[in-house]
Amino acid sequence: MMRKGVLFSFMALLLVLTLFSLIDALNSQRSSAKANASLSFAMQAANSKFENVFSDFILLDKGPAARLIDQRNLPFSYSTDYNSVSIVQELPLRQIVWNDYFDLVNAFKIFSEDSNYDAFFEGLDVKVQTVQNSVWGGTTQDLNFLLLPQCLHYNVPSALTSTGFYASSSSDCKAVFDASKIKKYVITVRVRKASFEDYNRITYNIAGFSNPSNPAFEFHFIDSNCTRCAVADSNKNLNGFFDPSQQSWIKIKCSGSGCKSQDINLFINQGMQAFHSGTYRIDVNFSLTFKNFIDSFYFTDFNASVQNKDFNLLYANR
Repeated sequence: MMRKGVLFSFMALLLVLTLFSLIDALNSQRSSAKANASLSFAMQAANSKFENVFSDFILLDKGPAARLIDQRNLPFSYSTDYNSVSIVQELPLRQIVWNDYFDLVNAFKIFSEDSNYDAFFEGLDVKVQTVQNSVWGGTTQDLNFLLLPQCLHYNVPSALTSTGFYASSSSDCKAVFDASKIKKYVITVRVRKASFEDYNRITYNIAGFSNPSNPAFEFHFIDSNCTRCAVADSNKNLNGFFDPSQQSWIKIKCSGSGCKSQDINLFINQGMQAFHSGTYRIDVNFSLTFKNFIDSFYFTDFNASVQNKDFNLLYANR
């Protein structure tokens, strides 16, 4: 009987120890599951925060509704689809538009980095580096946007009298600009309603204009609002081709005594550029179509990072 009692006690002890081990294992699994869930939540929160900062300001949306919101704050208007981009740029750009954009990017930096949120803090550390003009204590001379994967750089300089697309050597580009991907370039100049403009002549030199193996090219000059302009209708529209490896140009000017209008100079190569320093503003429309898809078009001078220090998580666009 005593042996049976000892055996029963031993078996009971083993059962209790097994139960404790099972409970400990379950608790360990629960702790691990909680830790994994916490890590997953932290990753989602940090990534979501970064995506919000990136999509709210850096990335220029393709969707019509979101695009209308984006371009209210930009120094130009734009549209993009799967393989083309179009930009309408005022030249000279008004100083107040230039200044307002710097105010906007720096105000958004302050907002993004704010960790107060009226006593609610997400536990995420947001850092932003962006351009600053003299009003914000900086010396920035340009605003820059990048088209990928085409690797074309859209530039708006502080001189406010020029703008355009240039082949980019940005570190964000996985390859150099490939001119063989150009399908068609179109550049349109519209004179605003101003009785003082008196353009009367257009001269040009388009390399490879008659060679259909080159990308297609169009130029249009719209002066229907210009009562004193006298450009021949035959010179207002060009349809042909262009060689991206060479520099082509178009000049819109006034020839003769008493001219008021300042020259409009256009250049076509791998990209397209416009220069105009006149008193009266014009609108320049750059339209670029490619054989490959456009992945993104974004503001390059706004670098953001979102960090959760507790989990050592970091999301950044640079």
